[in-house]
Amino acid sequence: MNFNFSENEYDLHGLDENQATAVVLNAIYELENDYYMNYFDLLIGIGTGTLKLVVENLLDEEGYSFVYLNKNCSKMRVYKK
Repeated sequence: MNFNFSENEYDLHGLDENQATAVVLNAIYELENDYYMNYFDLLIGIGTGTLKLVVENLLDEEGYSFVYLNKNCSKMRVYKK
């Protein structure tokens, strides 16, 4: 048997703050309700940094830990509580 469990990755490029917030909250809901899922990745992009700040603040408010996966901080991994 070959099980292929792919990572959950959400691309926030081109979204405004409200749309990105909705995507992140839905991803958090999926994370907490999926027994086998331990994290998800967010593709934030470089841009002006506004979206990155919004996402960081949201994750902090919700109590989720995260790390950046690259040096330019355009991709982050969010971990289950």
